[in-house]
Amino acid sequence: MGTDDRTNPTLSAVVQMASSAERGAAGAPDLHDNQATSQTKGRLTKDGFEVHAPFQSSFSIGASQSMFEEYFDRKLVVDEGLITTVTVDGGGLELPIDAFPEDIRPLIRSVSFVPPPDFTKLVGG
Repeated sequence: MGTDDRTNPTLSAVVQMASSAERGAAGAPDLHDNQATSQTKGRLTKDGFEVHAPFQSSFSIGASQSMFEEYFDRKLVVDEGLITTVTVDGGGLELPIDAFPEDIRPLIRSVSFVPPPDFTKLVGG
């Protein structure tokens, strides 16, 4: 029988690509934005993440909670209430960039879980 989704749910995080200037400052090879995104997506797919289509300078990655925890070496807290929220143990939303392999690390600005919407702002509260 497979892993119980309640104890190891599938999660999603957003990868924000570094700008050309940020990549250059980090010593990355001179790549067009599309090449940097393609290289990063390819590597993350190879590493076992489900990689989604890019939107502007970002894309999302999905995997089980245990895979995120192993890859990024961080414990995650998943709160499956009305809206599922994911935080890094300690309360943050960002995962460490230094967890990425050296070949794609300078291509990435951040990887983070999306905070839940603040419905009070939507209804004027």
